Amino acid sequence: MKRVGWIDYAKSTGIFLVVLLHTHCTYATTSFLSAFRLPLFFFISGFLFSYRSNPGYKRFAYKRFRQLVVPYLWINLLAYVAWLLVLRHFGNDAGDTVAWHKPLWAIVAGIPPGLVHDIPLWSLLCFFVVEMIYYPLRKKMGQGWLIAVAGWAVSYLNCEYNSEHVSTLPFCLGPAFAALGFYAFGNYVRDNSSRFGFMLRPRLLTLSVSSVSLVALWWHNSAIQFFICDYGSYPLFVLEGIFGIAAMMQVCMYLCEWFGDNGFVRFVSNGTLIICGFHLMMFSLIKGVMWFGFHVDPQMLTCNFERGFLFSVVAFSLCLPVICVVNRHFRFLVGK
Repeated sequence: MKRVGWIDYAKSTGIFLVVLLHTHCTYATTSFLSAFRLPLFFFISGFLFSYRSNPGYKRFAYKRFRQLVVPYLWINLLAYVAWLLVLRHFGNDAGDTVAWHKPLWAIVAGIPPGLVHDIPLWSLLCFFVVEMIYYPLRKKMGQGWLIAVAGWAVSYLNCEYNSEHVSTLPFCLGPAFAALGFYAFGNYVRDNSSRFGFMLRPRLLTLSVSSVSLVALWWHNSAIQFFICDYGSYPLFVLEGIFGIAAMMQVCMYLCEWFGDNGFVRFVSNGTLIICGFHLMMFSLIKGVMWFGFHVDPQMLTCNFERGFLFSVVAFSLCLPVICVVNRHFRFLVGK
């Protein structure tokens, strides 16, 4: 598929918002960003999927296993070792009663809440599971919108009638069906772009309407925790995701027009997986340096939006050399 410029900007902006969200600098920031940042990434992945590029299921599964599951495993092991030897003895995890073997089981079984050493890594396995479900379903059902509705329906029923256990289903099956809805929606929009002119033009009007709608929906819904299937009001959650995606599309289309094909943006876009997996470890590194080197209370580093934003920029920047090292010497670890 031909490279789509706005997607590079969307992935780069989106992954920075993920880093900012995880600082938990203010409740409003965390709550607002949680409304659309993961739906955006699943939408983008669905938008980029095509059978023309992936004609065979087995070959597609093998490729995505190398690109998603292999990084899920090795980054998890690095984060687990750091947690086991250092992180659970200091800071927020000091005195943690989680048994040493439980995160290992969570890694193998794909149980998001059990990944206490690096929870964001659940999303890598979830992407793989969603794609493995979507590929044959699309072949059978033909219409992406049907799969989107079915995914959201199954997710809703799970939350309503299996709420105590839905977040601990193996292989990220709890959040996977909500994610499947946005993935299928993205693929449907790509295949039927003429029907979705409201998401593409008139751009300023769409941006205004989408932004106002997103804020209004967020105001009436509670904070979302995707990995434990806590969506608040489910209809509002889906609408928040759709309007957030529409708003981000418009913003990133403007950015693409203004700045064009930018090498740094492409670099970050291609490295979102590494940033996802390593940014919490960079959080710990920064906090450790500031505490042991300068006796600065780690809580003061993210106690308001301004400090949280600066903290996010530093952590984000520290992930960039990791991307360079992996791309230069360990490309096989990310399926390249």
